[in-house]
Amino acid sequence: MTAGEIEQPAAPVIPDAEVESRRTDAVATAFDAGGGSHLLIDQLSSRLDSLALLSEHDMSAFDSALETFGTHGLVEQQMITELSSTEPIAHPERFSEAHRRAVRALEVFDRNGARPPSVLPVWAIARRPAAQVVQLLTTAIVRNHQKRLIRDVRQLYALREANSATDSPQQVMLARARTQMDAFVADLNKSSLPLPAFLVGGAAISGTLSVIRSSFNADWSRYLFSAAFLVLGLVAFWCILKAAGIARRRTRIALDASVKALYEVIGSAGSPPHDHSKLFATVATVLLIAVWVVVPVVVASAAITWPWEG
Repeated sequence: MTAGEIEQPAAPVIPDAEVESRRTDAVATAFDAGGGSHLLIDQLSSRLDSLALLSEHDMSAFDSALETFGTHGLVEQQMITELSSTEPIAHPERFSEAHRRAVRALEVFDRNGARPPSVLPVWAIARRPAAQVVQLLTTAIVRNHQKRLIRDVRQLYALREANSATDSPQQVMLARARTQMDAFVADLNKSSLPLPAFLVGGAAISGTLSVIRSSFNADWSRYLFSAAFLVLGLVAFWCILKAAGIARRRTRIALDASVKALYEVIGSAGSPPHDHSKLFATVATVLLIAVWVVVPVVVASAAITWPWEG
């Protein structure tokens, strides 16, 4: 230290326990910021506003504040964050544009989502029946997703409309958008399959296994029949997996970006609904396991027990 400098006193060291105590006191003070109001609505609004502020600046204090609600975890944090947002539309100046883009995306998806597959890498003799089966399964996926998406978006519009101040610009925009969806919701709620694909697949597997067992009284024909069933099971696996891939690709092209943008503009609305492509892929995997594992076991056990039954 030089002669002209003045020694500065060292900053006091605050113990960790006192730091935590001050943080807790700050959270309590923020929660009591309702101005002494006796109305529960004022106290709740103050708490949610304080939680939103804490989540942006101090996650430790935010977690401590969550405990006063008896909640913890990612889902609970998201719920509190959504509750703390009081605006019905996060970006009202972009809502009309986002709504128009989403409706246009629904139009394109409705017109093209269930069309036959463009190219299938199969033999020419099997291309037509394979295309029909794949189109049937693709239709089941895209129509189910379309109906669910329209239902969820319309419900979101209606709830945010009720959440808006009476005669406010946000309420007018949401009411107009909901009315527009009401006009075409019946036209776009098209049927897909009479039964879910997994029920159809389960019934087919169960029925085929029964036929296999009933054919065990024959000689070598039961092995030929089982081999044919293995081939058909592989074909079914390929068709379901192909349909799931086509449906996912068409949904991504037509809907994903537009619907995600709409939810972003509305704000604090969670994630948009997802299609059931992964579910169908799982069904295809289960079907493949059933074909290549369960059926050979059944055939083998019958082959072992059959000579002794004679």
